[in-house]
Amino acid sequence: MVRERVRRAVQLGSLLATNLYYQGFIHGTIFTGGSKIFCIPGLHCYSCPSSVLACPVGSLQNILSTEGFVGGLATGRSDAITLLGVLGFLLVFGFLAGRFACGWLCPFGLLQDLLYGIPSPKLKVPASWRDAKYAILLIFVIILPLTIRTVPGAGGDPWFCKAVCPSGTLTAGIPLVLHHGGDTLQTGFLFTWKTAVMVLILLWVITSRRAFCRVVCPLGAFWGLAGKVSVFRMRVDGSCIRCGRCREVCPVDIAIYEEPDSAECVRCGKCIDICPVGAIHHDTRRDVGAGKT
Repeated sequence: MVRERVRRAVQLGSLLATNLYYQGFIHGTIFTGGSKIFCIPGLHCYSCPSSVLACPVGSLQNILSTEGFVGGLATGRSDAITLLGVLGFLLVFGFLAGRFACGWLCPFGLLQDLLYGIPSPKLKVPASWRDAKYAILLIFVIILPLTIRTVPGAGGDPWFCKAVCPSGTLTAGIPLVLHHGGDTLQTGFLFTWKTAVMVLILLWVITSRRAFCRVVCPLGAFWGLAGKVSVFRMRVDGSCIRCGRCREVCPVDIAIYEEPDSAECVRCGKCIDICPVGAIHHDTRRDVGAGKT
């Protein structure tokens, strides 16, 4: 369908536009130019050799883990201003269009879409697992960077990046380790752990549509919460016959007629294209559709 081809082109364009430093893979270096003060609207590691933008999740953790950050908030220190900038970036995207960036712009979202196309047994992700990503956002992105100090007197660590993020391992950790032969990076237990996590997640997204987005991604959790009150949303008309075809094609397994304001919806538009009666639309009004009558 035309919409799906356009979405795939936009996803690929976003990937290319945020990875312009290709010589980084040749020299094993990380781009440090001025564009790194801006965040990509999606999950993509700052340390990927070709990346010219920062990851919003990584940026948030690095700011929160700065030594003395909490006590320095009232002083107007520069990292507090940077935090406001990162939060502002996230909130603008979320309040405008919810998880639209997850469906159209995120590089790791694109990877999941492509991997799910690999022939394999396909498994459902229980709806009850959705809430795990909110716990991951709270614990690994906020609480641990703020509180845990592995070195006394030093700053904290970006724990989601350090212990969980498969995108960081795939696009940054492994390429840099391969280039440097492990000479300049830690390749002990932590690298082994993260590689195992990455492999498990990649296998999971082959068998389950957007499993990482639905269960693990803290960025999706943040945007999902904002998306419940976003300007750009989904609307289901009263003409809906509740046939369930929308759920069959939905990458996050929701019945849009039951959850038009779902925090899971990535605004991909597949449900619009499949609806036999044309009852589903993108809109800027609050839904008054079939799921609420």
